[in-house]
Amino acid sequence: MIVCPSCKHQQFVGTLYCSECGSRLVHVSPMPATGPVEGQTYKATSGAPTFPEGPELRTGALLGLRVVGTDAVLSLLGRDNYTLGIAIQGQAVIPDVDLGPFDAYNRGVSRIHAEMQLKSDGIYIIDLDSANGTTVNGTLLETITPNLIRHGDLIQLGDLGLQLISRYKR
Repeated sequence: MIVCPSCKHQQFVGTLYCSECGSRLVHVSPMPATGPVEGQTYKATSGAPTFPEGPELRTGALLGLRVVGTDAVLSLLGRDNYTLGIAIQGQAVIPDVDLGPFDAYNRGVSRIHAEMQLKSDGIYIIDLDSANGTTVNGTLLETITPNLIRHGDLIQLGDLGLQLISRYKR
């Protein structure tokens, strides 16, 4: 959640304008997503995390999400939190990471589906009361509850699979 600097009303991360007073809340553009690329599928790793190999090294990602079934890697650097979802033209609330180019709408991803938070003790994902839920390694997450995730974890937003790539160190 973010707090409006004008009226102090709480809003979801990614909200552009305060629903109470109309003040602009975000002063940066959302991260553009790269389009899907044909490629192999990926599975979640088990046990101790290992450093990634493959397409993410070509992108230089230190923290990112690999879209399962593609070679696409969405880099997540420069902020402490990111909303994941679908950007729809004309909507007031847009996600930081637009998963629309990956057929996310047809795969059950909500407009503002989940939030990733980078904290000093790790990386967390929070389901933002999405219509089709969020799972990590096959376990359905409780809504509005931070869940620690690690490199290699398989995250599903609806039916869209993402794999966490992390060399993240605080």
